[in-house]
Amino acid sequence: MTAAVATSDPRATAAAVEVLQEGGNAVDAAVTACFVLYVVEPQSCGVGGDGFMFVHDGDHTTVALDGSGAVPMELTPDSLSDAGHDVVPARGGASVTTPGAVALLETALGEYGTISLAAVVGPARRYASAGFEVRSTLAITAARSGESLASDPVLGPLYVPGGTPVSEGATVRNPQLAGCLDAIASQGSRAVLAGPIAEAIVERVRADGGFLSEVDMARHRTLEAVPGTAEFAGHTVWQMPQPTQGPGVLDALARLEPRTPVDWEAVLDATRSGMRSAGFDPAAIVVGGRPPRATGDTTFLAVVDHSGQAVSLITSVFGDFGAHLGVAEIGGPIHNRATTLRMLRQAPEPGAKPPHTTIPGLVTRGDRLRCVLGVAGGIMQPQAQVQLLVRMLVEGLAPQQAIDRPRFKVCFGGDLALEPDHELAETHPAALARPPGPEGFGAAQLVGWHQGRLEAGADSRRGGSVAHLA
Repeated sequence: MTAAVATSDPRATAAAVEVLQEGGNAVDAAVTACFVLYVVEPQSCGVGGDGFMFVHDGDHTTVALDGSGAVPMELTPDSLSDAGHDVVPARGGASVTTPGAVALLETALGEYGTISLAAVVGPARRYASAGFEVRSTLAITAARSGESLASDPVLGPLYVPGGTPVSEGATVRNPQLAGCLDAIASQGSRAVLAGPIAEAIVERVRADGGFLSEVDMARHRTLEAVPGTAEFAGHTVWQMPQPTQGPGVLDALARLEPRTPVDWEAVLDATRSGMRSAGFDPAAIVVGGRPPRATGDTTFLAVVDHSGQAVSLITSVFGDFGAHLGVAEIGGPIHNRATTLRMLRQAPEPGAKPPHTTIPGLVTRGDRLRCVLGVAGGIMQPQAQVQLLVRMLVEGLAPQQAIDRPRFKVCFGGDLALEPDHELAETHPAALARPPGPEGFGAAQLVGWHQGRLEAGADSRRGGSVAHLA
Protein backbone atom coordinates (compact mmCIF):
# COMPACT_ATOMS: atom_id res chain seq x y z
CA MET A 1 0.00 0.00 0.00
CA THR A 2 1.23 3.50 -0.77
CA ALA A 3 1.41 6.56 1.51
CA ALA A 4 1.16 10.29 0.85
CA VAL A 5 1.71 13.64 2.54
CA ALA A 6 0.48 17.14 1.74
CA THR A 7 1.53 20.22 3.70
CA SER A 8 1.97 23.94 3.12
CA ASP A 9 5.79 23.80 3.23
CA PRO A 10 8.30 21.40 1.59
CA ARG A 11 10.36 21.18 4.79
CA ALA A 12 7.37 19.92 6.74
CA THR A 13 6.55 17.45 3.96
CA ALA A 14 10.14 16.17 3.93
CA ALA A 15 10.11 15.69 7.70
CA ALA A 16 6.89 13.68 7.49
CA VAL A 17 8.27 11.53 4.67
CA GLU A 18 11.39 10.70 6.68
CA VAL A 19 9.25 9.52 9.59
CA LEU A 20 7.15 7.31 7.30
CA GLN A 21 10.25 5.87 5.64
CA GLU A 22 11.63 4.96 9.07
CA GLY A 23 8.46 3.03 9.95
CA GLY A 24 6.44 5.70 11.75
CA ASN A 25 2.72 5.99 11.20
CA ALA A 26 0.54 8.87 9.96
CA VAL A 27 0.20 10.44 13.40
CA ASP A 28 3.95 10.32 13.97
CA ALA A 29 4.51 11.96 10.58
CA ALA A 30 1.80 14.59 11.00
CA VAL A 31 2.97 15.67 14.46
CA THR A 32 6.58 15.88 13.24
CA ALA A 33 5.54 18.00 10.25
CA CYS A 34 3.39 20.21 12.46
CA PHE A 35 6.27 21.05 14.81
CA VAL A 36 8.36 22.00 11.76
CA LEU A 37 5.57 24.33 10.66
CA TYR A 38 5.61 25.89 14.16
CA VAL A 39 9.14 27.04 13.31
CA VAL A 40 8.99 27.94 9.60
CA GLU A 41 5.42 29.35 9.47
CA PRO A 42 5.32 31.53 12.61
CA GLN A 43 2.84 33.86 10.93
CA SER A 44 0.29 31.04 10.80
CA CYS A 45 0.87 28.65 13.66
CA GLY A 46 3.02 27.89 16.65
CA VAL A 47 3.42 26.78 20.23
CA GLY A 48 1.19 29.71 21.22
CA GLY A 49 -1.74 28.59 19.06
CA ASP A 50 -4.29 25.79 19.01
CA GLY A 51 -5.84 23.32 16.59
CA PHE A 52 -8.12 20.40 15.69
CA MET A 53 -7.40 16.94 14.32
CA PHE A 54 -9.14 13.94 12.79
CA VAL A 55 -7.48 10.54 13.05
CA HIS A 56 -8.83 7.60 11.02
CA ASP A 57 -7.45 4.18 11.93
CA GLY A 58 -7.39 2.84 8.39
CA ASP A 59 -10.25 0.47 9.07
CA HIS A 60 -13.54 1.93 10.32
CA THR A 61 -12.92 4.31 13.24
CA THR A 62 -12.69 8.10 13.08
CA VAL A 63 -11.67 10.15 16.13
CA ALA A 64 -11.98 13.93 16.42
CA LEU A 65 -9.63 15.84 18.77
CA ASP A 66 -10.32 19.37 19.96
CA GLY A 67 -7.15 21.20 20.96
CA SER A 68 -8.69 24.64 21.24
CA GLY A 69 -8.37 26.76 24.36
CA ALA A 70 -11.18 28.25 26.41
CA VAL A 71 -12.01 31.88 27.06
CA PRO A 72 -10.13 32.97 30.22
CA MET A 73 -12.22 32.78 33.36
CA GLU A 74 -11.57 36.47 34.02
CA LEU A 75 -12.62 37.59 30.52
CA THR A 76 -16.18 38.83 31.03
CA PRO A 77 -18.21 41.67 29.54
CA ASP A 78 -17.69 43.62 32.77
CA SER A 79 -13.93 43.08 32.82
CA LEU A 80 -13.71 44.18 29.20
CA SER A 81 -15.68 47.31 30.00
CA ASP A 82 -13.54 48.04 33.05
CA ALA A 83 -10.46 47.77 30.81
CA GLY A 84 -11.93 50.31 28.39
CA HIS A 85 -13.07 47.90 25.66
CA ASP A 86 -16.53 47.70 24.11
CA VAL A 87 -15.63 44.35 22.57
CA VAL A 88 -12.65 42.01 22.53
CA PRO A 89 -9.87 43.91 20.72
CA ALA A 90 -8.43 42.65 17.46
CA ARG A 91 -4.93 42.16 18.87
CA GLY A 92 -3.07 42.35 22.15
CA GLY A 93 -3.37 40.62 25.50
CA ALA A 94 -7.15 40.88 25.81
CA SER A 95 -7.57 38.76 22.65
CA VAL A 96 -5.66 35.76 24.04
CA THR A 97 -7.18 32.39 25.01
CA THR A 98 -5.39 29.32 26.35
CA PRO A 99 -2.85 27.92 23.84
CA GLY A 100 -3.67 24.23 23.30
CA ALA A 101 -1.46 23.48 20.30
CA VAL A 102 1.22 21.42 22.03
CA ALA A 103 -1.27 19.50 24.17
CA LEU A 104 -3.17 18.50 21.02
CA LEU A 105 -0.04 17.09 19.39
CA GLU A 106 1.05 15.35 22.58
CA THR A 107 -2.38 13.75 23.05
CA ALA A 108 -2.55 12.50 19.48
CA LEU A 109 0.97 11.11 19.63
CA GLY A 110 0.38 9.39 22.96
CA GLU A 111 -2.93 7.83 21.92
CA TYR A 112 -2.28 6.97 18.27
CA GLY A 113 1.42 7.44 17.51
CA THR A 114 4.36 5.07 17.90
CA ILE A 115 7.43 7.28 18.50
CA SER A 116 8.48 9.62 21.28
CA LEU A 117 7.75 13.31 21.64
CA ALA A 118 11.49 13.96 21.67
CA ALA A 119 11.79 12.26 18.26
CA VAL A 120 8.99 14.24 16.63
CA VAL A 121 10.35 17.55 17.96
CA GLY A 122 13.85 16.88 16.61
CA PRO A 123 13.55 18.26 13.04
CA ALA A 124 11.78 21.40 14.24
CA ARG A 125 14.41 22.01 16.88
CA ARG A 126 17.16 21.80 14.26
CA TYR A 127 15.44 24.41 12.07
CA ALA A 128 14.96 26.72 15.04
CA SER A 129 18.56 26.39 16.19
CA ALA A 130 20.48 26.29 12.90
CA GLY A 131 18.14 28.66 11.06
CA PHE A 132 15.63 28.36 8.26
CA GLU A 133 15.15 30.12 4.96
CA VAL A 134 12.25 32.56 4.72
CA ARG A 135 9.71 31.62 2.06
CA SER A 136 7.52 34.12 0.23
CA THR A 137 4.51 33.40 2.46
CA LEU A 138 6.37 34.51 5.59
CA ALA A 139 7.98 37.47 3.83
CA ILE A 140 4.64 38.75 2.52
CA THR A 141 2.97 38.46 5.90
CA ALA A 142 5.91 40.08 7.72
CA ALA A 143 5.69 43.02 5.32
CA ARG A 144 1.92 43.27 5.83
CA SER A 145 2.24 43.22 9.62
CA GLY A 146 5.67 44.81 9.93
CA GLU A 147 4.62 48.15 11.32
CA SER A 148 2.84 46.49 14.23
CA LEU A 149 5.48 43.80 14.82
CA ALA A 150 8.51 46.07 14.72
CA SER A 151 8.12 47.34 18.28
CA ASP A 152 7.52 43.90 19.81
CA PRO A 153 10.66 42.82 21.70
CA VAL A 154 10.35 39.21 20.51
CA LEU A 155 8.72 39.32 17.08
CA GLY A 156 10.43 42.51 15.92
CA PRO A 157 14.04 41.25 16.04
CA LEU A 158 13.01 37.95 14.45
CA TYR A 159 10.80 39.12 11.59
CA VAL A 160 11.29 42.89 11.30
CA PRO A 161 14.98 43.26 12.22
CA GLY A 162 16.11 46.85 12.27
CA GLY A 163 12.63 47.90 11.23
CA THR A 164 12.78 46.07 7.87
CA PRO A 165 10.57 43.00 7.33
CA VAL A 166 12.47 39.83 6.49
CA SER A 167 12.73 39.12 2.78
CA GLU A 168 12.37 35.90 0.87
CA GLY A 169 15.61 33.92 1.06
CA ALA A 170 16.77 35.45 4.34
CA THR A 171 17.75 33.18 7.22
CA VAL A 172 15.99 33.32 10.59
CA ARG A 173 17.44 31.67 13.69
CA ASN A 174 15.27 31.28 16.75
CA PRO A 175 17.26 29.94 19.71
CA GLN A 176 14.49 30.82 22.16
CA LEU A 177 12.05 28.58 20.29
CA ALA A 178 14.72 25.87 20.14
CA GLY A 179 14.94 26.03 23.92
CA CYS A 180 11.17 25.79 24.23
CA LEU A 181 11.16 22.74 21.96
CA ASP A 182 13.82 21.14 24.17
CA ALA A 183 11.53 21.66 27.15
CA ILE A 184 8.59 20.16 25.26
CA ALA A 185 10.70 17.16 24.24
CA SER A 186 11.48 16.38 27.87
CA GLN A 187 8.34 17.56 29.67
CA GLY A 188 5.55 17.43 27.09
CA SER A 189 2.78 20.01 27.10
CA ARG A 190 3.41 20.61 30.81
CA ALA A 191 6.35 22.70 29.64
CA VAL A 192 3.92 25.18 28.10
CA LEU A 193 0.87 24.90 30.35
CA ALA A 194 2.62 24.82 33.73
CA GLY A 195 5.86 25.99 35.28
CA PRO A 196 8.17 28.81 34.16
CA ILE A 197 7.04 28.99 30.52
CA ALA A 198 3.37 29.13 31.47
CA GLU A 199 4.14 31.79 34.05
CA ALA A 200 5.97 33.83 31.42
CA ILE A 201 3.08 33.53 28.96
CA VAL A 202 0.60 34.67 31.58
CA GLU A 203 2.83 37.53 32.73
CA ARG A 204 3.32 38.79 29.16
CA VAL A 205 -0.39 38.58 28.34
CA ARG A 206 -1.54 40.27 31.53
CA ALA A 207 1.08 43.01 31.22
CA ASP A 208 -0.57 43.84 27.90
CA GLY A 209 -4.06 44.04 29.40
CA GLY A 210 -5.04 40.40 28.98
CA PHE A 211 -7.06 38.12 31.23
CA LEU A 212 -5.28 34.77 30.87
CA SER A 213 -4.26 33.20 34.19
CA GLU A 214 -2.24 30.22 35.38
CA VAL A 215 -5.56 28.64 36.40
CA ASP A 216 -6.72 28.81 32.76
CA MET A 217 -3.50 27.17 31.64
CA ALA A 218 -3.65 24.41 34.25
CA ARG A 219 -7.27 23.47 33.51
CA HIS A 220 -6.71 23.00 29.76
CA ARG A 221 -7.24 19.53 28.30
CA THR A 222 -7.41 18.16 24.76
CA LEU A 223 -10.94 16.86 24.30
CA GLU A 224 -12.41 14.16 22.12
CA ALA A 225 -15.14 15.87 20.12
CA VAL A 226 -18.33 14.41 18.71
CA PRO A 227 -18.10 15.20 14.99
CA GLY A 228 -21.01 15.94 12.73
CA THR A 229 -21.61 14.14 9.44
CA ALA A 230 -23.55 14.59 6.22
CA GLU A 231 -24.23 12.17 3.40
CA PHE A 232 -23.24 13.59 0.03
CA ALA A 233 -22.81 11.90 -3.35
CA GLY A 234 -22.55 8.44 -1.80
CA HIS A 235 -19.99 9.52 0.81
CA THR A 236 -19.99 10.59 4.46
CA VAL A 237 -18.40 13.97 5.13
CA TRP A 238 -17.04 14.52 8.66
CA GLN A 239 -16.68 17.92 10.32
CA MET A 240 -15.95 19.36 13.75
CA PRO A 241 -19.01 20.48 15.75
CA GLN A 242 -19.93 23.93 17.04
CA PRO A 243 -18.42 26.33 17.84
CA THR A 244 -16.44 25.76 14.63
CA GLN A 245 -17.49 26.44 11.04
CA GLY A 246 -17.75 22.69 10.43
CA PRO A 247 -21.56 22.57 10.62
CA GLY A 248 -21.65 25.16 7.83
CA VAL A 249 -20.05 22.67 5.43
CA LEU A 250 -22.53 19.96 6.37
CA ASP A 251 -25.52 22.28 6.04
CA ALA A 252 -24.36 23.44 2.61
CA LEU A 253 -23.91 19.88 1.34
CA ALA A 254 -27.33 18.87 2.67
CA ARG A 255 -28.87 21.58 0.46
CA LEU A 256 -27.19 20.37 -2.73
CA GLU A 257 -28.28 17.85 -5.32
CA PRO A 258 -25.07 16.06 -6.46
CA ARG A 259 -25.52 15.98 -10.22
CA THR A 260 -23.67 17.05 -13.33
CA PRO A 261 -23.36 19.51 -14.83
CA VAL A 262 -22.89 21.26 -11.48
CA ASP A 263 -25.23 24.17 -10.82
CA TRP A 264 -22.68 26.60 -9.38
CA GLU A 265 -25.33 29.17 -8.49
CA ALA A 266 -26.88 26.51 -6.29
CA VAL A 267 -23.47 25.74 -4.75
CA LEU A 268 -22.98 29.44 -4.02
CA ASP A 269 -26.43 29.79 -2.48
CA ALA A 270 -25.99 26.64 -0.39
CA THR A 271 -22.61 27.82 0.85
CA ARG A 272 -24.04 31.18 1.91
CA SER A 273 -26.91 29.46 3.69
CA GLY A 274 -24.66 26.91 5.37
CA MET A 275 -22.35 29.55 6.78
CA ARG A 276 -25.31 31.59 7.96
CA SER A 277 -26.80 28.59 9.75
CA ALA A 278 -23.48 27.92 11.49
CA GLY A 279 -23.27 31.50 12.74
CA PHE A 280 -20.49 32.60 10.41
CA ASP A 281 -22.46 34.69 7.91
CA PRO A 282 -19.86 36.72 5.95
CA ALA A 283 -22.51 39.32 5.04
CA ALA A 284 -23.05 40.08 8.72
CA ILE A 285 -19.36 40.46 9.58
CA VAL A 286 -18.77 44.21 9.58
CA VAL A 287 -16.91 46.43 12.04
CA GLY A 288 -17.43 50.18 12.22
CA GLY A 289 -19.94 50.12 9.40
CA ARG A 290 -17.60 48.49 6.90
CA PRO A 291 -16.24 44.99 6.29
CA PRO A 292 -13.03 44.34 8.25
CA ARG A 293 -9.73 43.71 6.51
CA ALA A 294 -9.19 39.98 6.50
CA THR A 295 -5.82 39.05 8.00
CA GLY A 296 -6.38 35.58 9.41
CA ASP A 297 -3.88 32.80 8.92
CA THR A 298 -3.74 29.06 9.51
CA THR A 299 -1.94 25.99 8.25
CA PHE A 300 -3.27 22.53 7.36
CA LEU A 301 -1.63 19.19 6.63
CA ALA A 302 -2.83 15.76 5.55
CA VAL A 303 -1.14 12.36 5.85
CA VAL A 304 -2.15 8.81 4.93
CA ASP A 305 0.33 6.06 5.79
CA HIS A 306 1.03 2.62 4.36
CA SER A 307 -1.53 0.93 6.63
CA GLY A 308 -4.27 3.42 5.76
CA GLN A 309 -4.12 5.42 9.00
CA ALA A 310 -4.93 9.03 8.16
CA VAL A 311 -4.59 12.44 9.80
CA SER A 312 -6.38 15.69 8.99
CA LEU A 313 -4.70 18.39 11.11
CA ILE A 314 -5.32 22.13 11.22
CA THR A 315 -3.50 24.50 13.55
CA SER A 316 -3.42 28.26 13.88
CA VAL A 317 -2.52 31.41 15.79
CA PHE A 318 -5.65 32.88 14.15
CA GLY A 319 -4.50 36.29 12.89
CA ASP A 320 -1.22 37.00 11.13
CA PHE A 321 1.29 36.44 13.97
CA GLY A 322 -1.65 36.04 16.36
CA ALA A 323 -2.02 38.78 18.96
CA HIS A 324 1.16 40.52 17.72
CA LEU A 325 2.41 39.74 21.19
CA GLY A 326 5.65 37.78 21.33
CA VAL A 327 6.60 35.68 24.34
CA ALA A 328 10.36 35.25 24.70
CA GLU A 329 10.07 31.87 26.40
CA ILE A 330 8.25 30.34 23.42
CA GLY A 331 10.17 32.28 20.79
CA GLY A 332 7.04 33.43 19.02
CA PRO A 333 3.53 34.84 19.17
CA ILE A 334 0.59 33.97 21.34
CA HIS A 335 -2.68 33.61 19.45
CA ASN A 336 -5.60 36.06 19.38
CA ARG A 337 -8.43 33.51 19.17
CA ALA A 338 -10.86 35.53 21.32
CA THR A 339 -11.04 38.02 18.44
CA THR A 340 -13.63 35.75 16.83
CA LEU A 341 -16.02 37.04 19.49
CA ARG A 342 -15.45 40.53 18.14
CA MET A 343 -15.88 39.34 14.56
CA LEU A 344 -19.21 37.66 15.30
CA ARG A 345 -20.45 40.25 17.81
CA GLN A 346 -20.63 37.78 20.67
CA ALA A 347 -20.06 38.43 24.35
CA PRO A 348 -17.32 36.39 26.04
CA GLU A 349 -18.42 33.41 28.10
CA PRO A 350 -15.70 32.55 30.64
CA GLY A 351 -14.54 28.96 30.39
CA ALA A 352 -16.35 28.30 27.09
CA LYS A 353 -14.69 27.71 23.73
CA PRO A 354 -14.76 30.78 21.47
CA PRO A 355 -15.96 30.47 17.85
CA HIS A 356 -13.39 28.79 15.60
CA THR A 357 -12.82 29.24 11.90
CA THR A 358 -10.39 26.29 11.79
CA ILE A 359 -11.89 23.03 10.49
CA PRO A 360 -10.16 19.84 9.34
CA GLY A 361 -12.22 17.66 7.03
CA LEU A 362 -12.48 13.93 6.39
CA VAL A 363 -14.54 11.84 3.95
CA THR A 364 -15.41 8.15 4.14
CA ARG A 365 -17.32 5.75 1.90
CA GLY A 366 -18.87 3.06 4.01
CA ASP A 367 -16.28 2.48 6.71
CA ARG A 368 -13.34 3.17 4.40
CA LEU A 369 -11.47 6.42 4.12
CA ARG A 370 -11.89 8.37 0.88
CA CYS A 371 -9.85 11.47 1.72
CA VAL A 372 -8.60 13.95 4.30
CA LEU A 373 -8.76 17.61 3.38
CA GLY A 374 -8.58 21.09 4.79
CA VAL A 375 -8.09 24.72 3.85
CA ALA A 376 -6.21 27.61 5.43
CA GLY A 377 -7.93 30.97 5.28
CA GLY A 378 -10.49 32.09 7.86
CA ILE A 379 -14.01 32.26 6.47
CA MET A 380 -12.75 30.77 3.20
CA GLN A 381 -12.33 27.39 4.88
CA PRO A 382 -15.91 26.07 4.66
CA GLN A 383 -16.41 27.72 1.28
CA ALA A 384 -13.37 26.03 -0.25
CA GLN A 385 -14.16 22.69 1.37
CA VAL A 386 -17.63 22.66 -0.19
CA GLN A 387 -16.16 23.52 -3.59
CA LEU A 388 -13.43 20.87 -3.31
CA LEU A 389 -15.98 18.21 -2.35
CA VAL A 390 -18.18 19.12 -5.31
CA ARG A 391 -15.17 19.02 -7.64
CA MET A 392 -14.09 15.57 -6.41
CA LEU A 393 -17.27 13.74 -5.48
CA VAL A 394 -19.56 15.14 -8.19
CA GLU A 395 -17.27 16.17 -11.05
CA GLY A 396 -14.88 13.27 -10.38
CA LEU A 397 -11.66 15.30 -10.36
CA ALA A 398 -8.41 14.07 -8.81
CA PRO A 399 -7.13 15.84 -5.67
CA GLN A 400 -4.68 18.16 -7.42
CA GLN A 401 -7.16 18.92 -10.20
CA ALA A 402 -9.83 19.82 -7.65
CA ILE A 403 -7.44 22.11 -5.79
CA ASP A 404 -6.30 23.86 -8.97
CA ARG A 405 -9.79 24.69 -10.23
CA PRO A 406 -10.92 28.33 -9.73
CA ARG A 407 -12.90 29.21 -6.60
CA PHE A 408 -15.49 31.68 -5.44
CA LYS A 409 -15.37 33.54 -2.15
CA VAL A 410 -18.13 35.27 -0.23
CA CYS A 411 -16.17 38.08 1.40
CA PHE A 412 -16.79 40.05 4.59
CA GLY A 413 -19.85 42.18 3.94
CA GLY A 414 -21.30 39.58 1.56
CA ASP A 415 -19.68 40.60 -1.73
CA LEU A 416 -18.63 37.86 -4.13
CA ALA A 417 -15.09 37.47 -5.47
CA LEU A 418 -14.11 35.03 -8.23
CA GLU A 419 -10.90 33.61 -9.56
CA PRO A 420 -10.44 33.82 -13.36
CA ASP A 421 -12.35 31.30 -15.46
CA HIS A 422 -14.76 30.31 -12.71
CA GLU A 423 -18.10 28.98 -13.97
CA LEU A 424 -19.90 31.88 -12.22
CA ALA A 425 -17.97 34.56 -14.11
CA GLU A 426 -20.58 34.85 -16.87
CA THR A 427 -23.34 35.77 -14.42
CA HIS A 428 -21.16 37.67 -11.92
CA PRO A 429 -18.57 39.48 -14.07
CA ALA A 430 -17.91 42.21 -11.47
CA ALA A 431 -16.75 39.56 -9.00
CA LEU A 432 -13.67 38.86 -11.13
CA ALA A 433 -12.23 42.28 -10.29
CA ARG A 434 -13.11 42.19 -6.60
CA PRO A 435 -10.12 41.51 -4.30
CA PRO A 436 -10.66 38.59 -1.92
CA GLY A 437 -8.55 40.11 0.89
CA PRO A 438 -5.22 38.88 2.31
CA GLU A 439 -6.66 35.42 3.02
CA GLY A 440 -7.12 35.08 -0.71
CA PHE A 441 -9.08 32.10 -1.98
CA GLY A 442 -7.65 29.79 0.65
CA ALA A 443 -4.85 27.25 0.57
CA ALA A 444 -5.90 23.60 0.45
CA GLN A 445 -4.11 20.32 1.08
CA LEU A 446 -5.70 16.96 0.32
CA VAL A 447 -4.79 13.27 0.35
CA GLY A 448 -7.23 10.67 -0.89
CA TRP A 449 -8.10 7.90 -3.29
CA HIS A 450 -8.90 8.60 -6.93
CA GLN A 451 -9.68 5.78 -9.33
CA GLY A 452 -8.05 3.25 -7.00
CA ARG A 453 -4.86 5.22 -6.43
CA LEU A 454 -3.79 7.23 -3.39
CA GLU A 455 -3.05 10.78 -4.53
CA ALA A 456 -2.05 14.00 -2.80
CA GLY A 457 -2.70 17.59 -3.79
CA ALA A 458 -1.35 20.86 -2.40
CA ASP A 459 -2.24 24.43 -3.16
CA SER A 460 0.07 26.47 -5.38
CA ARG A 461 -1.77 29.54 -4.07
CA ARG A 462 0.50 29.24 -1.03
CA GLY A 463 3.37 27.09 -2.21
CA GLY A 464 2.06 23.76 -0.93
CA SER A 465 4.10 20.58 -1.14
CA VAL A 466 3.23 16.89 -1.66
CA ALA A 467 5.04 13.56 -1.55
CA HIS A 468 3.99 10.05 -2.53
CA LEU A 469 5.70 6.98 -1.11
CA ALA A 470 5.59 3.51 -2.65
